[in-house]
Amino acid sequence: MNSYIEEKSNFSKSFFISLTLHILIVVVAFAAAGVTPPSKYGATTVLNMEFMDGDKEEVKPETIPEEKPEIKPVERENNDPVSEKVKEKSPEKSTAPKGMIAGAFDAVDSTLLNLEYKESSLHVKIRYSAGWTFLDNNEKSKLDAVTFWNPNIPNSPWVQLKVVDKYLFRENRYKTKEELDSYTAYYNSEEELEGEVKFEVYLRTDSSEDYIITFRIKGRDAFRQYRPVFMAMLKSFKFGLF
Repeated sequence: MNSYIEEKSNFSKSFFISLTLHILIVVVAFAAAGVTPPSKYGATTVLNMEFMDGDKEEVKPETIPEEKPEIKPVERENNDPVSEKVKEKSPEKSTAPKGMIAGAFDAVDSTLLNLEYKESSLHVKIRYSAGWTFLDNNEKSKLDAVTFWNPNIPNSPWVQLKVVDKYLFRENRYKTKEELDSYTAYYNSEEELEGEVKFEVYLRTDSSEDYIITFRIKGRDAFRQYRPVFMAMLKSFKFGLF
């Protein structure tokens, strides 16, 4: 009886030791082969595999680019008070209509007037047509007035340029005012007296003298005909240093 129990006890110990050795051998074998149990939550890395087939070139797997999240541009609000003030103060550009004289200057070419009058005391210069003549008056060796006309035609128009003292100017005498490059022009509509039409322009300057230029001719039709000639003469008028 005691022998049987002892043999059974020895058998149990031997079996336990043998089983333990087998388990250790299996664990060591797995560890040596580099086998790791799969992750509970799936693989965290991409497995790249390479295939070799004899003399064929190495075939590499296609790489799929990783998608990047789309970044939308941030729209910023313009809260700059300075730029807002600039926008408010910037006036809209408007093209104001030109005055009668400036508009006439655009329509005539003063270089078509062939002759030129020059005067040295006030450095006056003005152009006039071929066939015309002039008569100038000086007072104390200084230009007082110069008159242009054509002696070869009957009923010739005439244009007079007169030097005037600045203190005699009265702005309320004129209805229209135009700011031009060299002077400010003041004028009224043409006047007709006993069949003669007269148009006068006062030239207010920054120099020591002002000027009045006057155009006279008999008849309305003749006035309209020679009006471009008068405007070309006025356009060519220069004074002071030039």
